[in-house]
Amino acid sequence: MELKLMQNTPGIKGSSFLTKYASYLHSAEFRVDPLIWIVFSLVASALVGAMVWYVAGVILVVKETLQLTVLISFVALDVLIGYPYFKAEQRIEQIEGDLPDALRQMSDTLKSGGTYEYALREVVNSDLGPLKKEIGEVLKKLEEGENFETALRTLSYNVDSRLVRRTITIIIDSVAAGAGLANVLEEIAEDVRESHRIQKERKARTVLQVIFMFAAGGVIAPMIFGFVSTISKVLLNASAAAVSAERVAESNNALGVIELSIQGYIFVMSIATGIMISVMREGKISKSIIYIPVLLCIAYISYLLAGFVSGLLVGVGS
Repeated sequence: MELKLMQNTPGIKGSSFLTKYASYLHSAEFRVDPLIWIVFSLVASALVGAMVWYVAGVILVVKETLQLTVLISFVALDVLIGYPYFKAEQRIEQIEGDLPDALRQMSDTLKSGGTYEYALREVVNSDLGPLKKEIGEVLKKLEEGENFETALRTLSYNVDSRLVRRTITIIIDSVAAGAGLANVLEEIAEDVRESHRIQKERKARTVLQVIFMFAAGGVIAPMIFGFVSTISKVLLNASAAAVSAERVAESNNALGVIELSIQGYIFVMSIATGIMISVMREGKISKSIIYIPVLLCIAYISYLLAGFVSGLLVGVGS
């Protein structure tokens, strides 16, 4: 991994967050120092925000220029920083899905009289995606003179998966105890396949809940708030003729605070909804980085669209 800058920068050397993030970059095959990628993400999101500010504020003269700039900048930052994590998780899921087939193939090879090295070579010659590359690293270690246990542990080091680590630990313990590895691999393959099936079943059972939370947090609630903003403007316009100009100015300021508070609530609600979906569907808070940008964009677009349409219906400008 490219960690020279991170390891030589005072104050962040040995940072657990950057070390973990470096593992995501490595899994996603991004050969770049994590500190460089984070700085690049910050700069890129700032440039995106500046472009949004110019287009929305100068060219289109949109009232919500500040909110749009903050939203798009945050989403851009989240996408850039979260992309390596997304790719790494995608790769890990593919490895976990192919692992039972690899274990079964190794078991069949050992039962037919093949050695550990030959069994690994058979897996490398198969079409198993990212797992093929990781098994190739294990085989390379064996060919360089490492023992079977040390070589096999490189797989658990390179793949940040609890399922893979647990599988490797069981295999190593079985070999140390003198158990027949072929039968052990066959049993582990079935257990891993069942574990992977349970994970998929969990996602399938939570589809309706996820759709409901997406609809409620990303569409319905923001649309209601958009209608509320329009109603507030209608009430303000209706009372404008009966009060002084000073009172109207105070009411306009209060309306601005209310709209800003509503938009801040939508922002917080979208983040909270993304976290809840991630925990319910994936069992990991960290995966909310995938859902939050989508929810934020859908929610804010729904809010603006509802305010615009309702404003047209009642004859109130946005």
